[in-house]
Amino acid sequence: MSALSEIKQTWQDHLTGLEWQLESSGEMSWNDAFEYARSLTLGGHHDWRFPNIKEMESFLDRSKYRPVMREEIPFRDNLSYWSSTTFGANTQNAWIIMLDGAYVLSYYKTNIYRVRCVRKEIIQLIPKTNENILSWG
Repeated sequence: MSALSEIKQTWQDHLTGLEWQLESSGEMSWNDAFEYARSLTLGGHHDWRFPNIKEMESFLDRSKYRPVMREEIPFRDNLSYWSSTTFGANTQNAWIIMLDGAYVLSYYKTNIYRVRCVRKEIIQLIPKTNENILSWG
């Protein structure tokens, strides 16, 4: 672990108020991701959780025709991350976000992806548009 990551383990998103884990987990199944989040202690906090798909989508700049990662997001890898959100009536699938290309897709919960945990109040993000600029309220 580098000196920088030992000092700065989290990132505060000023748009949503959420605090995010900077270093992602290793790869794991959707079920294992819940246990990982429950057991995570980071930055002196023990209240980390598995983010929902709306929280993960807040990484994206939806003001663009084809969404891209928001400029201020510090983690810029090309990996895919689980969300805690099951895919509608198909309970065998869950939503993921692919940071490479800013895609939001659903896959089998038995697949292996990474997890980036979050803390603070669960926010049900509701998009509001104003002159083609998306904000969250």
